[in-house]
Amino acid sequence: MNLKLKRLVRTQSSEQYALFDLNQLDDQDAPMTIGKLDLHYTGEGIYGTLLLWDDLSRALRAGQRSAFIRALLDEVAQPMGVPNEYVIEFFAPGLDDYEVFHNVTIDDAGDELYGDDDEDYAADGDDDTSWDDDDDAG
Repeated sequence: MNLKLKRLVRTQSSEQYALFDLNQLDDQDAPMTIGKLDLHYTGEGIYGTLLLWDDLSRALRAGQRSAFIRALLDEVAQPMGVPNEYVIEFFAPGLDDYEVFHNVTIDDAGDELYGDDDEDYAADGDDDTSWDDDDDAG
């Protein structure tokens, strides 16, 4: 694989990249798109979502996928002036392959990810959380 990132959008605090494999060509002889990476920069670190299209996701074994994702994150998490801690959610066509990649100390992960005062997230094991605001709308 010969990975190429093409920035699609850039704001003061976020970027979106299309991911291409230069070794694979589509029907029009253009590099094949293999996924998308959304990054959001904060004072504490980088948060984002990585989507890999079905063909690539199925072709990579779990170890290969982890190595690919870590190499990609090392590339985007190194610019000067950007905190190098990150939390990136990886999605594949099914949630069976859902993973969170981070380099945040595990003891601090809950506070770092959600903040101490964020009540939108239930404590571990709390099954009573309802995301439906229309409970009374019979």
